[in-house]
Amino acid sequence: MLQFPFMVSKSSQVLNRASSTNWRSFLRAIFKSKKTRGILQLLLSLALLAWLVNRAGLDSIISTLADIDWRWYLFAFLLFLSNLLLRSYRWYLLLNALDDHPSFRQLVYLYLLGFFFNNFIPSGFGGDVVKVLSLRQEHGRGAEALSSVIMDRLTGLIGSSLIALITLTWNHFQPWLGQATNDLTLPSALTASIAMISLGVPLGFMLVRWTDPIGWLASRVPFLRRLIVHAKLQRLLETIHRYPLPTLLRALLTSIPFTLSLIVTQYSIARALSVDVPFHLFPLFVPIISIINLLPLSFNGLGMREGVYQFLFVPMGISSASAIAMSLAFYFLRVGTGLLGGLLLAIKNINSLIRTARTNQMEL
Repeated sequence: MLQFPFMVSKSSQVLNRASSTNWRSFLRAIFKSKKTRGILQLLLSLALLAWLVNRAGLDSIISTLADIDWRWYLFAFLLFLSNLLLRSYRWYLLLNALDDHPSFRQLVYLYLLGFFFNNFIPSGFGGDVVKVLSLRQEHGRGAEALSSVIMDRLTGLIGSSLIALITLTWNHFQPWLGQATNDLTLPSALTASIAMISLGVPLGFMLVRWTDPIGWLASRVPFLRRLIVHAKLQRLLETIHRYPLPTLLRALLTSIPFTLSLIVTQYSIARALSVDVPFHLFPLFVPIISIINLLPLSFNGLGMREGVYQFLFVPMGISSASAIAMSLAFYFLRVGTGLLGGLLLAIKNINSLIRTARTNQMEL
């Protein structure tokens, strides 16, 4: 049978289109499966950690961690726990603005519980999901719980960004004020990254709060309309508009000491590991580290976070091994806090079983 060139060309186009469609369907099916996504995130974390550790030297990392000063590390752990109290209070303010009134003690418990489940759930938002479900189970107001958790995250990031902006501005204007300056000597690309993130977070929040950039974008870019009207994005936008301005200001004021305590925690970890890092670098780096912790790309941020520590601290004269050791030491603080939450969960379940057993015994 004769085949004309245009027939062959048309047939190959059909086959290519079918093959492309099959691949898209296959990838879509993979990423819709939570189990598969979790496995991929774990594999990505292991691959990144293996590559980074191989470059830095496993022996050097272990040696840095082995020589830890436990006094400084205990101080960092206690400071991290006090940081959790500030987070819980900020969450308490936001929930009360929505006429949801759980006790402060319960919110502290849920925060600890969230840290516990974060150790096992791949995404950095796993603990947030547990907090929302637990609060909805006890109060029956899932929308308010979800909204408050999202806003709690946003106000924390804004607080960190404002601290970074203040530090950058102060360093820039110190010579003009005739004072001795702490020369940051940051690479220009790193300075630009910090400035963009620190400005972008609060400006983006204000833009969405007082204007309608999504509606404007949807009316002018038709092919993005399907993405823009996505339910999760719409829920986030509704969240930003639900809170009165005084509540947001109180939450932001709480975020300032929250960020400062997180900065001192990171600095204390550096001191515990005998890593000589100037204190004034941490206000600049904490916003970037916080954002990386939120990205659902690797298992609980492992691998990604260590890479960011290298990106931030190595240009400042810190060795790769020390940067990775600092990141892992911070991760172990989070794991320790999570274990405390797991202990409280076990105690609560045991008490519940005892009460149930006593009730059954009395009925008999």
